[in-house]
Amino acid sequence: MKVSVIINPASGRNNIGDYVEDILNLIRKKGGTPEIHTTTGKDDARQYLANHGAGSGMIVCCGGDGTLSEVINGAVDLPGQPPIAYIPSGTTNDFSKTMGLPTDILKALMALSHGVPRALDVGKFDDRYFIYVASFGLFAESSYATPRKLKRRLGHLAYMITGAKELFNLRSYRMTVTDDTGKVREGDYIYGSVSNSTSIGGLMKLDDRIVDLSDGRHEVVLIRKPSRMLEFNDVIRAVISGKYDSPLIEVFSAGSVTFACEEKVDWSLDGEHKITSEPVKITNIPQAVRLIFPKR
Repeated sequence: MKVSVIINPASGRNNIGDYVEDILNLIRKKGGTPEIHTTTGKDDARQYLANHGAGSGMIVCCGGDGTLSEVINGAVDLPGQPPIAYIPSGTTNDFSKTMGLPTDILKALMALSHGVPRALDVGKFDDRYFIYVASFGLFAESSYATPRKLKRRLGHLAYMITGAKELFNLRSYRMTVTDDTGKVREGDYIYGSVSNSTSIGGLMKLDDRIVDLSDGRHEVVLIRKPSRMLEFNDVIRAVISGKYDSPLIEVFSAGSVTFACEEKVDWSLDGEHKITSEPVKITNIPQAVRLIFPKR
């Protein structure tokens, strides 16, 4: 069985190179024939799988959530829907936490060696797919604007530092948001996200009782612009506590949602930057990929 192994040597603080032989030995032990590809830049993983991924019985992704997103984009249209094993070696590894994977690479290997494939939804943003979140506004910029050197030195704290700087330049977008039931929401929003994860950017947590990775729906979070400091403080309290009980915050589920704004909006798709002034329709593609989860 051909196993495509995608390795991002630049992800996070972990030296994934120290574990390559362990990964390859595990694949061979399970009867696979590994074919290694080391990424050299942005979008390289997607392009490689789109061109060479056909015939893979399994795909192993070694990197952070951004690398996993590229792998998803390259694998989603492959015939046979080969299962994807994720060895998280990024900085925050939000989606791996939702999957229940250990952050230690060797422990993740042990968990995956006896794992089971599970079909998961993905999101479609125009012509691009994302595995766990599309977001704009407050703290969203920190996912793609945090310098890589700072990520390596400080890990999750680097995102906190970059995010804190955004508080002094609070920006809002005048948006019309329409969900798949036809309900329309309008307002000035400082943050919005469409996600399929219990953790967003390492800063926001969603109750795992409302997050189902394969129910055909995404969780949407919208935060309106505070008009007073007390309102802003209440928003921060609600986010940190994970209760989202501020009147300025709305959380709902949807199979698709459209965002319309007359100005350019900076979006983050699994940590990758995308800017557009056109209306954006984000659609849930039910059970589009299979990821290997550790046995509970």
